[in-house]
Amino acid sequence: MFDQVSTDVPPPDELWAQGVVKAMMAPYLDDCSGQVQVDGGSLRTEDIGNGYWALRWVEGGRALLYGYDNEVSDTHIQDLPVDLLAGGPAWLPWEWLRDLLVNEDYSVAFLRWWDGSWDGPPLPEHVDDGLSIILADGAERMDELIDGEGSPSALAYQDLMRAVTAGNVGRPAVQALLAALGVPEADPREALDVAARAGVTREDGLLELPAGHGEPSDRWVPVFYHDHLPTVTAMAKREGIEIAELPGSEPPTLKAPPRFCFNSTHEPSGA
Repeated sequence: MFDQVSTDVPPPDELWAQGVVKAMMAPYLDDCSGQVQVDGGSLRTEDIGNGYWALRWVEGGRALLYGYDNEVSDTHIQDLPVDLLAGGPAWLPWEWLRDLLVNEDYSVAFLRWWDGSWDGPPLPEHVDDGLSIILADGAERMDELIDGEGSPSALAYQDLMRAVTAGNVGRPAVQALLAALGVPEADPREALDVAARAGVTREDGLLELPAGHGEPSDRWVPVFYHDHLPTVTAMAKREGIEIAELPGSEPPTLKAPPRFCFNSTHEPSGA
């Protein structure tokens, strides 16, 4: 019934290093300003109407990748809601992800988790969550600013990315890339401030979300799409159960059992 969700995605270290370096260079180069934001253990591309993707680190070298593509993502417009945590491993930060899905609602249409390789929820072949399309935009890369392999800018770029990955970014590596990009007199302090916020300097460690310890037995899926509300309510009535509404949600968000979702692998009770 389900196809394995596409996991043809670069490793998180690669996305992180490219995105952090671009955020560090943004104050000096108009061509790449404002496209990526770094805060603690989080990297997020700017949504300029086409969508975004975000990377978040979890303890143990694990990572989460989530977002949506405004033109392609269709996980939220199927006949039933989607469970983006279906099949998730025990280490997922379940409560953090629940709050993310509630607060971002439609703006999280895909989710992947990394623990040595990418994995994600099962999806039917006809459903496109949009990840491959939004990643193809290359918002984290500096391809148009970096010269060919072996050039001064390429070498300095690789050196700074290695420093980001190792968590030991310092002034010399930043100054080398600024010089190679034609701004040798620039003050590197803004770039170093970004590196500090990212937690990739010797003084500032990477911020990671605490890992979870298993899927909560009472886990629920937020249902906010108006076409899903009567359907989910009717499903609950057939099962003789009540569906709670998230307090204060407007329009209403229902707290549905995961088995009510189109990509659930669990049969409804009584089926």
